[in-house]
Parts: sequence; C-alpha cells; structure tokens
Amino acid sequence: MTEISHLKYIQWRPIGVCDTGTGKERKAKIFSRFDLACVTAPEVKRDNWREHPKVIDLIQRYGRDVADLSSLTKDMLAPEIDEIKLVGAVLGHDQTPNLNLESADGKVQFFQVSFKDGKTKKSVNNWRKWLKWMFLSTTAFLLIILIFFMISRLSQLSLKHNKPSASACSSNRQNAAYTSELAGIQKSMLAELNRLPAWLTFKEARVHCSKGSIGVKQHEQRLLQCLLKIRNRTKNIPDSIVLDLNQIKACAISLCKQKLSHLVSLCKRL
Repeated sequence: MTEISHLKYIQWRPIGVCDTGTGKERKAKIFSRFDLACVTAPEVKRDNWREHPKVIDLIQRYGRDVADLSSLTKDMLAPEIDEIKLVGAVLGHDQTPNLNLESADGKVQFFQVSFKDGKTKKSVNNWRKWLKWMFLSTTAFLLIILIFFMISRLSQLSLKHNKPSASACSSNRQNAAYTSELAGIQKSMLAELNRLPAWLTFKEARVHCSKGSIGVKQHEQRLLQCLLKIRNRTKNIPDSIVLDLNQIKACAISLCKQKLSHLVSLCKRL
C-alpha cells in the first residue's frame, strides 16, 4: 500500500467522493489517509479500479455519506448511487474540481457519483412486507378461530357425554322404588319451572308437578298431568328459553305404551 505522509496528505487536500453538483452546490467527503492509501495503491490503476471490490465498497460507503449531504437528493425518498465516475487532472477524464487542482500529477484519484431515487424498489419491498404481514395476520386469525371452534366443540361433546341420557322410567310397577322414581321426575320438572321467569311459573302446573299421591296409579296420573300442563303452557315461550322435558316425556311414552286403563284419556291428549 502506498505510504502517504501527513504533510503530503494535507498538501494534496484529496477530495474522495463528490456529487454532480456545480460550483458551491457540489458536496464531497474527503478520503481519510488510510482510505486514500487504499485507492492510490500501486495495483489500483485508472483503468482497472472497478476490478477491485475493496475500492468499490469504499467508494459506495463514501457515496452514501455524500447522499446525506447533497442537495441533489433532498427530494428523493430513497436515494441510491446510480453511477460512479472516476475524475482527475489527466487527459481523457472529466475536469477536476478546483479543490483538487493541487494534484497536478493526477495521482490523487477521486470519484464522482450521481444518484437516483430508489422509491420504486422500496415500494416493491414495502408491498411485499405488507403482503407478508397480511398473510401472517390472516393465518393467525384463522388459527385462533379454528382453536376456538375446536375448544367449543370439545366442550359440547364433553357436556353431551356427561349429561345423563333421558331414559324411560322403570316398567316394574311393583318395585318399591318405582313411586320414588316418578316423584323424582316430577321434582325435577318443578326445578325446571322454578328456573323460568316469574311470568311462566304458573300455579296450576306447580300443583300437578309437586302434589304427592299415595298409590302408584295416582303417581302415574300426576306425572302425565304435570307434563300436559307444562307442555300446553310453555309451547309459545321464546326459543331462547329451553326446558328439559326429555326425562318426563320418555317416562310418559313408556307408560302409554303399556296401555294402562287409568291412563288412556291422558295418553290420548299426549
């Protein structure tokens, strides 16, 4: 690498990289001593400097600094180096600016850069980033919906699995627990009525669902009457209000299938 003394460096006043401005509008950044030595190394010639990547990188680095200083880039959204041109005080090259005329032998090389607005390229990049962001956001949103749907579905299946199924009441009318079973069904219906708004909890249905009886036949009649009263009274209630009649309906169907004489009239009404 060429050795450049401090005195010679001051005397040459090397520019380094400048823009294409004219007169006082021209902006430039001076090479440091180390960078000047790199550019003026013996192997770096005026006809082969583009073949040295280290030199190109150095010029581009200085050119980016000049872009921040230059008045030619003030209206550019994203200034980029458009062209690099070697200029100097030798025949066949552009005229050296006045600041570098002291290098009469032409050994102090410096470079002129022109700029272009890279907003088109930036816009494309921004569009791609926006599209990527939209894709990721949409995917995340759909994934959240899918997870929520799966959780909701699993919850419904779990509730359905854990909910006791509506089974017909026992057909063994001689069993001592049979009347208790019928009374339990009536009691559950009373609890359903108590869950409804006050304007639906009518007295007659409560009486038929809560009044006890001594004999099996009376218990069976009371159960069917309870179902009839509730069904007739609640058939026009809003869809948002749901009554669980499955158990009592199943028991009523089971009783009516037995064609018991004391239940014929009630079964016909069902």
